[in-house]
Amino acid sequence: MSNSDTISSPFFPLPDGISILGFEASDTGLVVSITCHLSFALCPGCQQRSERIHSSYRRLVADVPSSGRQVTLALTVRKFICGVPACSHKIFTERMPDFVRPYARLTNRLLQALQDVGVATCAEAGVRLAPKLGMSVTATTLLRRMRERSVPTPDAVRILGVDDWAWRKGMTYGSILVDLERRCPIEILPDRKAETVEAWLRLHPEIEVVSRDRAGAYAEAVRKGAPQALEVADRFHLLKNLREHLRDFLLRKHTLLPEAEEVVSDAIPQKARGRPKNASSVTPPADQEKPLFRKMSASLREYEDRTTSQTQVTLAQERKQASRARRYACYEAVRELHQQDFSGREIARRLQLSRHKVMQFIQAEGFPERVPSVPKPSILDPYKP
Repeated sequence: MSNSDTISSPFFPLPDGISILGFEASDTGLVVSITCHLSFALCPGCQQRSERIHSSYRRLVADVPSSGRQVTLALTVRKFICGVPACSHKIFTERMPDFVRPYARLTNRLLQALQDVGVATCAEAGVRLAPKLGMSVTATTLLRRMRERSVPTPDAVRILGVDDWAWRKGMTYGSILVDLERRCPIEILPDRKAETVEAWLRLHPEIEVVSRDRAGAYAEAVRKGAPQALEVADRFHLLKNLREHLRDFLLRKHTLLPEAEEVVSDAIPQKARGRPKNASSVTPPADQEKPLFRKMSASLREYEDRTTSQTQVTLAQERKQASRARRYACYEAVRELHQQDFSGREIARRLQLSRHKVMQFIQAEGFPERVPSVPKPSILDPYKP
């Protein structure tokens, strides 16, 4: 331990009134002894000045790292006697709010550094990065420090984004409101009910555009709480809607896809198709035959013709029929390759199926229809009526 009369250091800045008494260095850490040399302190109760020192004690506080080493401050804190008889604080501890908060185990600048690391990365990534920077923190502590940072509410919001927020994934959900112009969250609501979002929207009549997901509760909240706003779908849900409708369309037309792939317009150059110029003259090797699961049997085509001729079939029934048709085509391809003495592993590799599914089709006496799931009985069934 080396003592000195250093008031402050340009390499280790401290607030006015705090001086360095000494330090103790090691390979992994640095302990710096500091104290406040002011002759008085303000009482936190009555804000009166007191110069009567009662006692002192030592307080360990973590500080920002130095050259990759953890820094611990051994702060000598004094206790003062309040001279105001009506004050409830007879004895109080001197405060240094600009440097360290009361009862805190780390300085304000270390707290700011941890918050910056957490916001720039996340809890888990921040925990992995912090030790390399000379800071030690857990994921739970980092999240708690991030929540302490206050976000100022903007004065006016013109373009608002509304979406779900998981307080606990799969269990509890809320609503997050984002200012899309400033690209920052402005509010987190405790739930995703229409009444909660509607009450918040009524307080912001300046909103012009609301970007939301497909939830009906949010749609109702925007219609009632912000009727002047234009409702739009964000890019994620727009692409999701497109993907789902395209999937439903391809499921209904999947029997025509092999023919559409083979019948290509002659107006499209072969180079644009991704084929070489002499692709028509090149004959594929014998071992590179077309996958058999792309071929449809006559019975399967007749079945598909009957299903497409029914105009009153609902979309759910169409999906079920298209799924059965695909399974039946895979079943016929597996049976045909099995008759050609191919092994189950080779069939699974050629048809890109699991070996369990291949063995199920091989061992089945006929096409295994899917059995609709029956809900399990519950002990609450007698009381549901």
